[in-house]
Amino acid sequence: MLTFKSAMTIWTLLAWLPLVSSIVYFRSSPSSESVLQRMAVSAHGAVIALLCSVALLVAIFGSPRQEYGEIYRLLLWVPLFLVAYSFFRFRGKKEIHFLQLLNILWLIFAFLFGGMAITGVWL
Repeated sequence: MLTFKSAMTIWTLLAWLPLVSSIVYFRSSPSSESVLQRMAVSAHGAVIALLCSVALLVAIFGSPRQEYGEIYRLLLWVPLFLVAYSFFRFRGKKEIHFLQLLNILWLIFAFLFGGMAITGVWL
């Protein structure tokens, strides 16, 4: 039987899927670019994964609060800006940008379910 905490643990592990796009972006960036630039154009997936995980961990350990919702929704803009940044500054193969579809789906997941998890207000 699946309990709340075991379900949250599974979702926390799944929340790290956007990290795959960050790894692909980093490895596909030309090695002639600085490591800092390569990290900047590939940070979007890692930030999404971190935001999803933090929201779910807050729910798991039982400390959600309404006040966290505003901050969380504000922080969800960071990966959107990083995605836009990667569109303009990424110097690798442009087909890799299709991975942003995965990131956008997870960002929607983070907004809907992460927002509920971090505030403790479930539908």
